Amino acid sequence: MQEERKEISVERTATMLALLGFVPFAIFTSLLLADPELISQYAEGGAAAVGTLIDALKLYAAIVLSFVGGIRWGLAIANGDGGRKESEALVLAAGPSLIGWFSFFMGEPWSFAVLAAAFAATGWWDSRAAGTKGMPDWFGRLRVLLTVLSMGTMIAAFGATYSAM
Repeated sequence: MQEERKEISVERTATMLALLGFVPFAIFTSLLLADPELISQYAEGGAAAVGTLIDALKLYAAIVLSFVGGIRWGLAIANGDGGRKESEALVLAAGPSLIGWFSFFMGEPWSFAVLAAAFAATGWWDSRAAGTKGMPDWFGRLRVLLTVLSMGTMIAAFGATYSAM
């Protein structure tokens, strides 16, 4: 009973923090979508504030992808016996950070497409592993929710910046 209460408490805390972590995605994307005319001006060399907003959204997405990769890195170290499987997991866990970093330097709108795909891949990977290797079942549900939300913002940002091309 005590163990069950701990898990519920951890689940609630993780969910609250994860949803708070989504707030910058929502704010940056909402501001990006608020005035499509600004994006057109940015594409023509004006409206520097939009460029800063786009960079902030891409940078935050890269940071979140690094965090997601770090979860996998930690699981591989904590649950492994040092074999080949764990080594492969460590290599794969570095992928989200690298993809996020390289996508930051890509031009729009394609950077947002790459970020959306990276969120989809990591969300799928994490949701499949939920309930195994020390990952609780609720983590899979949380990752699906966060994947849908983050992908939605990346797709919206793609659409907003694509229309300015």
